[in-house]
Amino acid sequence: MLEKDMENLLEKHWVEFLPNRKLVLLGRQMLLGGYRADLVFQEGNKAKLLLEIKRGLLMRDAVGQIGTYYGLLRQAYPSDEIKLMLVANIIPKELTIFLEEKIGIEVLEIPVSQINQVAEKYHYRFEDEVTAEQKVVTRKVIEELDTSRRRCRVWIFQANPQRFDILNALADDRINEDVWLVNRHKDEIKKNDIGLIWMSGKEAGIYAVVDIISDPEFLVDSAVSSQYWIRDEDKQQRKLRVRYKYKIKFPGNPIYKQELKNTGLSILKFAQGTNFPVRDEDWKVISSIIEKKFR
Repeated sequence: MLEKDMENLLEKHWVEFLPNRKLVLLGRQMLLGGYRADLVFQEGNKAKLLLEIKRGLLMRDAVGQIGTYYGLLRQAYPSDEIKLMLVANIIPKELTIFLEEKIGIEVLEIPVSQINQVAEKYHYRFEDEVTAEQKVVTRKVIEELDTSRRRCRVWIFQANPQRFDILNALADDRINEDVWLVNRHKDEIKKNDIGLIWMSGKEAGIYAVVDIISDPEFLVDSAVSSQYWIRDEDKQQRKLRVRYKYKIKFPGNPIYKQELKNTGLSILKFAQGTNFPVRDEDWKVISSIIEKKFR
């Protein structure tokens, strides 16, 4: 799922996301000065509603961007009320309170699952939808994940989306290999093991499969992935980590934790932590679900 997909669906089917509003689309990528606003709607007779759309986690810098749009839209429509709305898949509660109560900017959190539901309802095809050729390649990759042949273990690596913007990190084509923190099981996680990238929170589940390509060692995260940490103190820190390489990414169609409720995954019983072992019987269930996604 691309940011463009969210924009497409909000443009054509905004009533699914804002059912209690009476809106008329004025423009998409509307030119305001030297900038382009994602979506601008007419609301009633004397109000304009500007939507700025962000995939993944809503970051603080989006506030400055939409503030610029406000000034430009105010110049274009001096007698109208100007309303602002920031849209993202994940919006931290503290940022919601600040924006809505202190600044007067509305927020709209649209989880990936809701995007998928609306897309399915209207038979919408995502811009980055997996092609038939890619499915063939992916099926071959899945065959390589046979733990009985590899004689390896499987681990869950958990990301907190309010601390690390995992959805946008997964979508970044520059990141094919990276490092992940190891806070537990440092003597058990080994090179050639399999890792499952898990996002915590409302949309908790598995979003990617990786090959672990080193034993744990003290490493610094890359400059590219470092930009997705929310707090500066988390960036470019030398910590115990493993190197990994992505095998399959499916951030737009994850395996939600509800699909795994009949497994014995330890992360479902106690979700605090970064690293969790996966039993062989649970990996069989997970790998079967992954295979069905790419049939």
